[in-house]
Amino acid sequence: MRLRVTIAVATITAAAGLLAPGLGARQAAISEIEFDALMKELRLTLGDVEQHIDSRYWPETADDGDRLAAMFEQVQAFWDARDVEEAAKLAAAGITASGALSLAASRNELDGTREALSEIRGTCGPCHQSYREETDDGYRIKPR
Repeated sequence: MRLRVTIAVATITAAAGLLAPGLGARQAAISEIEFDALMKELRLTLGDVEQHIDSRYWPETADDGDRLAAMFEQVQAFWDARDVEEAAKLAAAGITASGALSLAASRNELDGTREALSEIRGTCGPCHQSYREETDDGYRIKPR
């Protein structure tokens, strides 16, 4: 029960940070529990992006790009705090691609949004391969 409460608090904390992007110059590092909740939210948001692009919902797609950029800023802060340079670089690439997604969506550019989504997804696999491992309960950060 305590773990559920902790996860709920982490999810709410992460969501609150996503609702107010750009308030701070640099994101504060989040905990591993918050990071796990953030990864789940990233996955769900990427699903939304795909549906919004396919439906040509450009304002929603642009908003998704802004949310993704804020999430990737948290991911970058997480890895920066742990001195994992390559993972932080992948997160920075996610920030850049998320900005490209928002820009392409604001211009109603189908090909541009699809390309940006592909670039975002291209950051996920290498990071997951290098820095996470599967457990009986899901995934965790690989010990260093």
